[in-house]
Amino acid sequence: MAGGFDKGEFARMAQEIAAEAATGENRPPARRPRRTSAEIRARILAAARAEFATRGYAGATTRQIARQADVAEPLVFNNFGSKAALFTEAVIAPFNARFSAFLDASDRMPPDRELRSAHFVQSLYPFLRENADMLHALVKSAGDRDEPALHGLDDYFTRAVSRMRGQYEAAGLAFDVPPELLVRYAFGMLAGAVLFGDWFFPDAAPDEAAAEAALARMLFKASEPKPG
Repeated sequence: MAGGFDKGEFARMAQEIAAEAATGENRPPARRPRRTSAEIRARILAAARAEFATRGYAGATTRQIARQADVAEPLVFNNFGSKAALFTEAVIAPFNARFSAFLDASDRMPPDRELRSAHFVQSLYPFLRENADMLHALVKSAGDRDEPALHGLDDYFTRAVSRMRGQYEAAGLAFDVPPELLVRYAFGMLAGAVLFGDWFFPDAAPDEAAAEAALARMLFKASEPKPG
């Protein structure tokens, strides 16, 4: 993280801030401890993700984000400029960075459907599971912001469709499921498994390895070429 702030400390901080938001224990102390610039920035980002996940973009306020982060509200604007810029950095930027890294790694992989299916799931499903608050923020903020920001996901869709078409054409194969649909529903399958996991498995979630294997197998079968 920028400024050398510890990644594990950021995760702990995000959990504490989310817990405070849930219980209402969010009044700042009369006197704030001295913090580094990196820690202030990290606290604001963690609080912003918690607030956006709970209230959506329209419902979250910089005042409430500052209270959750235990910082003065002007520091939110000093560090990020606006609520829109804060949303982009707290929610959108990690998403885009992950997809960019995935695409770079995927471009170097051989054209093996089973291997690529497993790579897709193993690269993205744990990330989405560990950052479920980001998905909730995106869902609750749908329609609240005008500009398209998820260019990482758009880039993935475009490049994945192009790659699939090239591979199938080179092998003389025909699609059973159009790649324009397949790549989008594949991501939807992973996102849905995270967003609705408690509904799908109210008693006990499946073992993570078993869940990833099942998702990868379903994607592999969905990408099979048309018979004959």
